[in-house]
Amino acid sequence: MSTSPTPALSTVGPVRVGQLWQDMAPDMVDRKRMLRVVTVSETHAKCVVERDERPGMTGRETRPLALKRFATSAFKLIEDVVDDADQALYARFLAAMTGVPGASPTPAEFATAALRVHRELTAEAAKARG
Repeated sequence: MSTSPTPALSTVGPVRVGQLWQDMAPDMVDRKRMLRVVTVSETHAKCVVERDERPGMTGRETRPLALKRFATSAFKLIEDVVDDADQALYARFLAAMTGVPGASPTPAEFATAALRVHRELTAEAAKARG
């Protein structure tokens, strides 16, 4: 099994290493069982039990789970992973928003700041492509 992200889709997007899922099986919901994805292959994910109200279960590794199960109501995504590129984009948009002048900026001023960053990113991407 690989530790790299895979395009295997769930109901909310790809199943990736680092995500936290709640097990929605009827007998697990009451236990508030949470699983952290530690490895992903083309067909399965290995998880570690991060939270379970049943004593002795936390920290245990699950058997490999079929990725197609994540596309059903069997699991609910609780926490997604953020990669470095997403974090850098977020920081640029946040800086633009906090840089809007005035005591109480309007939604249009925030939108203008976000649009400016979007245009900068589009221009940078076009320049990088040549």
